Amino acid sequence: MSRNKFEWDNLLEHEDVAFLVDPNGMSPDERHELIESLYVDYIKLRATKKTKKSILANYKRILRELVKNFAH
Repeated sequence: MSRNKFEWDNLLEHEDVAFLVDPNGMSPDERHELIESLYVDYIKLRATKKTKKSILANYKRILRELVKNFAH
């Protein structure tokens, strides 16, 4: 278990935060898979010119916090 504390509430202004996965309870391998899958999604969305900038900004903010808290 990581000593870091990741909070979705700090990143998203949304009522559905309770339904999101909690990376604090994941194994390092599971967190790696989560970060990798979010990054792949981000790259695909960025390549799609129709994606709203706010969506890309949310992905960037989430990825930044996940990497800051869990990547070595």
